[in-house]
Amino acid sequence: MRMHNHRPPAIIRARVIRVGIAGLACVALLGACAGSSTADHPSGGASGHGSAGSACEEAAVGDTLGHIVGEAQMVVASIDSLECSGDWASVSATVAGRDEGSQPFGEVFLLQRDGDIWVLKARETACGTFSPGEPRPTDAEVPADLWEAVCLTS
Repeated sequence: MRMHNHRPPAIIRARVIRVGIAGLACVALLGACAGSSTADHPSGGASGHGSAGSACEEAAVGDTLGHIVGEAQMVVASIDSLECSGDWASVSATVAGRDEGSQPFGEVFLLQRDGDIWVLKARETACGTFSPGEPRPTDAEVPADLWEAVCLTS
């Protein structure tokens, strides 16, 4: 009897976020992960980097997102929506594990442009301190036009 290593989506999401934040911390501290090579990522480039110019376009944001989830042995199956406001991007994507039989799931990612790279931001921090039913908090970093779509979704 063959057993599949199947993890619940909540555990996978937590791992994607932890790995993404760790990878981005490396980028922030070192400018790039010194041990990273283009062979590590299907589209080339170092983790946390977008494509040239890093405009808020599906290609640039998708490239960064692919690197982030790739660190957790996952792939971006599709980018379902992309909303931009200034240097911020809200990405709704379908993510799947690389293992046979893994179930794809939807996830919302919040990214902020820092120079020519896109950086994953923790929604728990960037959305500010709020209570359900209350308006956008004053300590929110997320632009007002993205706040509801990013911060009121699970």
